[in-house]
Amino acid sequence: MKVLVINASPRPERSNTMNITRAFIKGFPENTEVEYVTLNKLDIKPCLGCYSCWDKTPGKCVIKDDMQQLHEKIREADVIVQSFPLYFFGMPSPLKCMTDRCLPLTLPYLGNIVEDENASFHELRDETMHKKSLVVISTCGYVDAAHMYKALVKQYDLIAGVGKYTAIFCPEGELFVTDNAKRQREGYLSDVTAAGAEFAQNRTLSDETKKRLSKPILSPKGFEAITLAHWAQFR
Repeated sequence: MKVLVINASPRPERSNTMNITRAFIKGFPENTEVEYVTLNKLDIKPCLGCYSCWDKTPGKCVIKDDMQQLHEKIREADVIVQSFPLYFFGMPSPLKCMTDRCLPLTLPYLGNIVEDENASFHELRDETMHKKSLVVISTCGYVDAAHMYKALVKQYDLIAGVGKYTAIFCPEGELFVTDNAKRQREGYLSDVTAAGAEFAQNRTLSDETKKRLSKPILSPKGFEAITLAHWAQFR
C-alpha cells in the first residue's frame, strides 16, 4: 500500500493537524510505503482558468511547475491523506491552489445533470482514480466541529462524492500546542492511531469511530481557559 500525505498547513513543521495525521499513519502496517509532501515547499502556481487541460492538452496542465510531479504522486498512491487546519471555514490557500490545479484529472462538464449525490460532480479522467481512498484530516480552534465544517464538507461532497472520502475533523486544535490537558490529548491521539489501523484494514471508519474522534477533548469552559492563556502569549 502506498500512502501520500499532503501537509497543506500554512505552518508546515508547526502544524497542529500533523500531530493527528502522524498518529493516524502510525496505525498502518509497518510495511506501508508513506511519502510526505509539504505544499508550502513546492512551487505551485494558481490555475489560469484557460481550460487547456480540457481541450488543447487533455489531462495536462500548461503551467510548468511542481504540480506535474504532484500529479504523478497522486496517480501512484493508493491512499491520499490531506492534512490541514480550518482557518476561515474552508480550505487554507495552499490546498485550495493545489485543488484548483487538479482540474486536469477530471473530464469537462458538458451540461450533464448529476442525479447521484454519491458521485463526484466532475467525472474523473482516469478510472483507476476511483480505486484510491481519500482521507481528510483537519483541526479547528472551535469546540464544535460539526457546524464549523459544513461549507468544507459540501465542497468535498461535490469534488469526491458523498460518502466517497473519510473525514476526521478535530475541534479544539490549540490543545496540540499547549502543555495542558496532556492526559486527554494523549488519549485522543491513541484513538486516532486505532482509527488508522481500522482504516488500513477496511479502507473506511465505522460511524462509532467517527463519532468518537469528533467529540471535543475538553468541555467548552476548560477549553476557554486554555485558549485565553494561548492567545495571551501573542499580546
